[in-house]
Amino acid sequence: MVVRKRYQHFFAWTFVLATILALGLFWVELAFPPPPVPAAAPAAAAAGTVNPNAFDLHDLRLLVMVAALVAALASFAGLVIATPLAWLEVRRARTRAAIESALKRQDRIDRLAAARIANWPGGKASHAVGDLHGHLSGGR
Repeated sequence: MVVRKRYQHFFAWTFVLATILALGLFWVELAFPPPPVPAAAPAAAAAGTVNPNAFDLHDLRLLVMVAALVAALASFAGLVIATPLAWLEVRRARTRAAIESALKRQDRIDRLAAARIANWPGGKASHAVGDLHGHLSGGR
């Protein structure tokens, strides 16, 4: 159960951080748009004078924003899967604990009933607990 909770916390924090990063980069993109492409650039590209390996800061921002969006979506999917699994596991543990508690109470009630029957006048102290249970439930 602890492992599922750790996954749940990991996915939740990853989703929050990736979403904040993506929204921040989106705001930067809106606040500082890339400079317009000069009219001479297509002519230079056609002539082959533009360096095809040139890397622009705008390209880096877009790459990081897409990576943050992918991370946010993947962590959200992980969170959606991990949360119901952790919830079901907690529910099973509660049910198991309630059943064990009920069985312990029933065992205590059976022992108290056996002790009272043994102490009654004419009670048969030689019966085993299993025989007493059969006697109390009306079977034989």
